[in-house]
Amino acid sequence: MQELPQKLKRLQFFVGNTPTIRLFCEIDGKNVDILAKYEAWNFSGSIKDRMAIQILKAAYMLGTLNPGDTIVEATSGNTGIAFAAMGAYLGHLVQIYMPSWLSVERKRLLRFYGAKLFEITAKQGGFQRCIELADKKSAKNGFFGPKQFENSWNVLAHTQTTAPELENALKINKMGDLDAFITGMGTGGTIMGFYHYFSQKKNDFKAYPILPDKNEDGGHRIEGIGDSFIPKIVNLQALSPIVRVNDADAINIARQINKLGLSVGISSGANVFGAILKTLELGNNKNVGTILCDGNKKYLTTDLCSDSEEKLSEQIKILDFEIIA
Repeated sequence: MQELPQKLKRLQFFVGNTPTIRLFCEIDGKNVDILAKYEAWNFSGSIKDRMAIQILKAAYMLGTLNPGDTIVEATSGNTGIAFAAMGAYLGHLVQIYMPSWLSVERKRLLRFYGAKLFEITAKQGGFQRCIELADKKSAKNGFFGPKQFENSWNVLAHTQTTAPELENALKINKMGDLDAFITGMGTGGTIMGFYHYFSQKKNDFKAYPILPDKNEDGGHRIEGIGDSFIPKIVNLQALSPIVRVNDADAINIARQINKLGLSVGISSGANVFGAILKTLELGNNKNVGTILCDGNKKYLTTDLCSDSEEKLSEQIKILDFEIIA
């Protein structure tokens, strides 16, 4: 085992221990409370920083990543941004393969951090092709591939940090146990991490993955989830049934949260919408947790900032929030 570089040790202070928030919501006159980890406070502004630093630490200790190596990854945005920012700080060049249709802000941030960006169109093979190209490049000498969709350290990042943090917030506030967790499934690391951590403590614990409903054109606007394949680190049979969320509902809920002064993106809106539905189903005496994945800065040119659309979520009001830990 190799020693971690001092800069990587110090970088750990920038990741994790994020605020835990209770959102106060109302639907058809019924009060619903949701628990959430607020992940925009991480180093590059998203929950993916947790996975990125965990993988980098493991790779350095195991000797699969060395000073001067180039980091190569396929991403729909936040993971690439996390590696680009950390790579810039640690002195690694970073190359990113990303679908061409993702937001302008994501592309600009990647380039701003110094990453070399390869955009792949749907005709060229889309996200699957991004993964193939990144894997091929990372097999060369002097390159390191995090391979987020199959790397077990992705799951461990959440069993070791995110899940215990939420559990600790509940204990501090004497709120009981976490009964269920729901989040959008991108790499699957977060949902599997929470499942592994809490299912060992509570036999009837439920972990619900969210996937987007497809629009008439076959696409959706919830960037970062639903990449048209099930990642290798995901065991769907172990999880509770998939929850489908329409992107218009996700956008509407995210807008409401932003109007409380809390910066969140579209996937956070999907997570809160799903959590509200599950709380109504399970009962408001149950603690249902989710993730506010990132802030709003990557969505300024997306439909998050356009006119409202009437969907089921129009019946929902996000009233307020409080920080509980």
